[in-house]
Amino acid sequence: MNKLTAYLEQYALLALEKQEKLAALVNEHTSELDLDSGTISFNSGPAAPFQALGSESDNTLTWLWAWSEEQIELPEDLLTSSLQLKDWGKQEGIEEFTIPSVDLNRADGHVLSIISSQISGASCYYRSPYEGGAVFVLIFSEVVDRQPPFGLDGLSRQFADLISRYEFNHRNTLVSYLRANNPSFTEKGPFISARLVTGEKLIAEFDGQGRLKTIDGRSVS
Repeated sequence: MNKLTAYLEQYALLALEKQEKLAALVNEHTSELDLDSGTISFNSGPAAPFQALGSESDNTLTWLWAWSEEQIELPEDLLTSSLQLKDWGKQEGIEEFTIPSVDLNRADGHVLSIISSQISGASCYYRSPYEGGAVFVLIFSEVVDRQPPFGLDGLSRQFADLISRYEFNHRNTLVSYLRANNPSFTEKGPFISARLVTGEKLIAEFDGQGRLKTIDGRSVS
């Protein structure tokens, strides 16, 4: 397992919980990025500070870090987080964070944003599509932070979607989330059980390779 996958497993559900909080706020929306003020606004909520993270190109099928962007002149104060993440990548020996562009079949914008949002302490990340690609930003907002944590349905939905997109150890990913939120979870054979912050009981079943089979008795395949 490479370091990027290890960090994805460690941070995926924690970051996706933040995405669930953002979705609860903005739902169906339009967004506007103001480079001068460094804020992002949605038609259903107040503006919030953001940091430019990077972009995906549908034409070249690559990710480009904001700190290496040459076609658009971004204010330096919007690059603080991406430059800090570059330094972090150098310290941790994660090449995908240190090179200007990354093939999307190696790491796409969601994987890099999931890890980045946790390392940077952001409230969440946001993908803003445009013709030919999408830009990704990190959002810092106390309003997002105050939204309720994962319920069982939200966790199950986000976990299943993550599993459908990427290769990683499902059991390690759930254990990492529970260790951060509920250290009293229990493991017995193929089962992991825990009480979520919402009070709901979580029971997950895994196969011998750490792949998720069921949550609350429901298949995720």
